[in-house]
Amino acid sequence: MKNKTYTYSELHNRAVRSFRKAMSAFAFIAIMNFLGPILYLIKGNTGYFPSLISNVLIFRLLSNTSISDAIYIMLTIVIGIVFSVIFILVWVPAKSGNIKAIITGSVLYLLDTILLFIFYLQDSYLIPQLFLHVIIIAFLIAGILNYYHVFAIERKFKK
Repeated sequence: MKNKTYTYSELHNRAVRSFRKAMSAFAFIAIMNFLGPILYLIKGNTGYFPSLISNVLIFRLLSNTSISDAIYIMLTIVIGIVFSVIFILVWVPAKSGNIKAIITGSVLYLLDTILLFIFYLQDSYLIPQLFLHVIIIAFLIAGILNYYHVFAIERKFKK
């Protein structure tokens, strides 16, 4: 069996494509986080499955206050949008290879995962949320590894 010899362009392009696919996890986080409060408002009290756990924590704190339903709905949507915008603002520079954005977004999502373990793991309906967090963290790790793989390829080919 022959071993194929890859050119610099083939290796570099493959690593960059893999990196960009993995960094799209930030956009996925933003979209799912926005959908969580919307699904909650449409379906009622079914949990906030796609939302970040930090949103769920804020929503539960708000639900224990004596604010009106209209204000609660407005705050739920605004908080969902704010957290989604944060991850979109991380995704844009991250997909271009900005390591500070990659680390910032990854740390924010890791903190959200830690909140899941601290506050809500006893809620069985949030188990799918845990699986989603693990999958996204795996994508982010793969993206970071591909980020450094691009530099390794460049060093190997001295580009």
